[in-house]
Amino acid sequence: MGRDSEKTGKRAAGPWLDRNRWLLFLITLILFTPFAFLSVDLHHAGVMLKPAMDVADGMVIFRDSFNQYGFLTSFIQAAAVKLFGGEVLVINLLTVVFYGLCAVELDRFWSRFLSTPFRWLMMGLFWGMAPFYLVPMHPWSSVYALYFMLLGGTLMVRYLDSGSLRLLFGSGVAAGLAFGCRQPCGFVMVIAAVMTLALEGWTRRSSTRVLLRKGGAWAAGALVVPVFLAVYLTVYGAWPDYLKQCFVFVSRFGWTRGGSGSLDSILVSFFPPEGFLVFPLVSLGLFFYACTMLYQRREVRLYLPLAAAVLVGLASWHQFYPVPCIRHLYWGSVPMMGVLAFLAERTWRSGRRRAARIAVLVLLLLLPGLAIGYRMFGGTMRLIYISERERSEIPGMRGMLMFPWELNYFRNAGKALDRVPPQFRNRYYLNMTEHALFCRFFPERPAVHPMFVDWGDAVYPDYNTFMMEFVRENRPVVLSKKPEPFPGYRPVGAFPLADPVFYVSVPPF
Repeated sequence: MGRDSEKTGKRAAGPWLDRNRWLLFLITLILFTPFAFLSVDLHHAGVMLKPAMDVADGMVIFRDSFNQYGFLTSFIQAAAVKLFGGEVLVINLLTVVFYGLCAVELDRFWSRFLSTPFRWLMMGLFWGMAPFYLVPMHPWSSVYALYFMLLGGTLMVRYLDSGSLRLLFGSGVAAGLAFGCRQPCGFVMVIAAVMTLALEGWTRRSSTRVLLRKGGAWAAGALVVPVFLAVYLTVYGAWPDYLKQCFVFVSRFGWTRGGSGSLDSILVSFFPPEGFLVFPLVSLGLFFYACTMLYQRREVRLYLPLAAAVLVGLASWHQFYPVPCIRHLYWGSVPMMGVLAFLAERTWRSGRRRAARIAVLVLLLLLPGLAIGYRMFGGTMRLIYISERERSEIPGMRGMLMFPWELNYFRNAGKALDRVPPQFRNRYYLNMTEHALFCRFFPERPAVHPMFVDWGDAVYPDYNTFMMEFVRENRPVVLSKKPEPFPGYRPVGAFPLADPVFYVSVPPF
């Protein structure tokens, strides 16, 4: 009897990994943190840091500061900026923390379907295929949205196992939070939820009334964040700016950057010729297989929640388009990594001969394995040469480790701005370049326009007209690619020495 009690206690405790998921968080921090210090992306780091600083200073997002569909990310990063200062390193390290949360949630999401060894395989894919072993880390909104997508998936799977409407409501809230961090991620979570609840209703033969009650529970949760956003936009009069920045501009950007509807561009984006290709392919295959099993009413308790999990992965697949760079491919692939681990486990536990099982596993893991090897080599080389980097003390980039040529670039930018004559230093400074990080060199001034970068009339049709009028009335200091950006202006400083050259120009005096 004592042995039976001991066995029951061990079973109740669950796998060791379930009780020690903090270790996944810790491993992620250990692996990812060093790369948060390496180099700065002028555009992407700046376009995240600037709105975070503006919100921390009390400005209204959208109305006073441009945001490309991730208002909640700016609020989260603004909290860190308020506590630790307006530095790229601050939001980079915050992003590493969210990567750690993603690691924990990825395991919670897929632990329902995987044994411990194959959960470690999935985590190996998560850690090994990260993009910043090869390129600078981006504190991008996709990382924050990824966490909430995984959380929403976990709660949906648990709802399907338990029937708890509270979990279903929580899944909706998580989808709303994903929407707040990166709008498209919220939209695709709606599609995944509708398909999941439809599958559940069909499989379990639910009545229309039951379907409406369950759909209402999920929708009520999903609307929490959008309702907050709607109230915020109404109170602060930011609706026109929000619509221009997050719908009109984003639609145009996606259309033009995605090849203006070109089928070749769409196929290359969604089926990239590299290691990430395997994730959508196996996810599509497993989803249709799960649907077949549900149609036959076989193993419903397994395949209904599994189909829901795969749908979250397929929802994330949209991030491959319209910019299929290794960062977006990684963020889009993370929820699908459990699918590959699931198929690997099913293969290993099948009744086939050992040689056949190994051959199938090699086929499944070959492309991701090659990608991981390439990243490990690149990451190792970046760390080996870390001794050749210097610690930056430049505002906005304090603590970052850069090569001397990178530091000289930013030092020369500061020197160019130092050459502004004293009588102009109290005026507005305009950033007429595409790089938001240059704004960190400017003295603090009230917002002139929501656009802190010069993208022409892409977002606001009257942008160029507005700037011409503003320059005529206020005669600000201008940073641009032209030595004489407006009539009468002349350069007082420039950097770097090679193209593209940026000029600091002042009005006549």
